[in-house]
Amino acid sequence: MTTSLKLIACILSAMCLLAMPCQAKTLSIAIGEYPPYSTRAKGEFNFVPAVIRAAFQTQGYRVKFSYFPWGRSFVEVQKGHFDVAAYWFCTEEKQQEFYCSEALYTETTYFFYNTKKPLVDWQNIDDLAGKLIGVTTGYSYTKELLAAGNESKLTLDWANTDKQNLARLIKGRIDAFPMSLIPANYMLKKEFSKRQRKRLA
Repeated sequence: MTTSLKLIACILSAMCLLAMPCQAKTLSIAIGEYPPYSTRAKGEFNFVPAVIRAAFQTQGYRVKFSYFPWGRSFVEVQKGHFDVAAYWFCTEEKQQEFYCSEALYTETTYFFYNTKKPLVDWQNIDDLAGKLIGVTTGYSYTKELLAAGNESKLTLDWANTDKQNLARLIKGRIDAFPMSLIPANYMLKKEFSKRQRKRLA
């Protein structure tokens, strides 16, 4: 691969948009399961919740996290069931309903592929014309990728989880799957065998 897609992760705050008092001392946060950055699993560092908790503590707030699939966590806040949604790519669409914090961190997203079906030395999205690209429901993707799918330059094939997409890629059912390197390697080592992992690059 010769290029990568850079994305910014943000907290989306709906505190003052909802019919809830902004001076509340405890904030409820709906957050996505995205190990190792954020997870309900014990024994993990949980980097993102730690940063969010520390930031709100400086302003006198306690926080309580509830973990959901990404799409559901966003909807739960829209319905007013939680004060804050964390953590999301701050798209124009989301800014119509939420305030975005400054970026928590930046990450680079790579196209993973099956070594039996290698990608060409591509330079832009158009070079992937005709490919079947796995994508995960509830995630934000670049305008270029979504536009290519809408224009049928390539096919976006949606699955409910990253694990499902990686499994499909290992079996050769999709041609590529975009995912950030650290979460991808974490999931591959935890959920797939060494033999399975060797099928991907």
